[in-house]
Amino acid sequence: MSLIGSSDRLAIVAGAGQLPLTIAAANPDALFLILKGAAVTAPAGMEQGDATYEKLGALFKQLRKAGVTHVVFAGKVDRPKLNPMRMDMTTLGLFPRVKAVLGKGDDALLRLVAQVFEEQGFQVVSAKDVTDGLSVEAKVIGRAPSDQDQADAARAIEILAALDGQDVAQSAVVAGGQCLGIESIQGTDALLSYVATTPEHLKRGAMGVFVKRPKQGQDARMDTPTIGPETVTSVVKAGLGGIVIPSRDIIVLAPEDVERLVLEHGLFLEIRG
Repeated sequence: MSLIGSSDRLAIVAGAGQLPLTIAAANPDALFLILKGAAVTAPAGMEQGDATYEKLGALFKQLRKAGVTHVVFAGKVDRPKLNPMRMDMTTLGLFPRVKAVLGKGDDALLRLVAQVFEEQGFQVVSAKDVTDGLSVEAKVIGRAPSDQDQADAARAIEILAALDGQDVAQSAVVAGGQCLGIESIQGTDALLSYVATTPEHLKRGAMGVFVKRPKQGQDARMDTPTIGPETVTSVVKAGLGGIVIPSRDIIVLAPEDVERLVLEHGLFLEIRG
């Protein structure tokens, strides 16, 4: 059920990818704000604007003028390259707080962004709060995972758990007990592209498993782990045998297409409750 009431208005702060468009389809009256440099186009007929972290004062003014009460952040966003010479007075006043977290993990930075928006009177919500159909139930799609698949998934989860306190990774790939890669700031696509270059002998005869889940304590409003058809295609190109995700705190875009691709390529997708 959406948190947006009849007297409220949503703004979608959009980065790249399908998620902002999916949210927009469910909230056609929202204001669609495109972050500077993001490769995304507002849906036809939707009110839109531009946003930059260097002009937060102008952004907050734009939101208030449009009657916005709630804000959702969605889509892939590269870390901003902030130039103090281009900042308005509001951003300059916040810059010491931003600078203090720039050297930390993504969650620390995103938590600060959410805090700043809420200090300005806007309620920050997650994509799942305002869009039906993004949640998934526990099940296995495709072939049954082998004992080796399950062992590799468990190993990947152990690795990610060990990194939770470092605010580093949402994803890891393991094959034959060997860690083939851990997601870094470059993201999931870069991880799977790198894994695709792995020599077969390093997999120890195993197909390999891609695991994605939230970091412990992660602010799900700002960065909910997401997979979609492109993820499945990348897993196939990486030569892996399956995907493991939790049923909670993760988004599956275009689930029908995801299931079709999993079945078509003989993979498994295990969604754990």
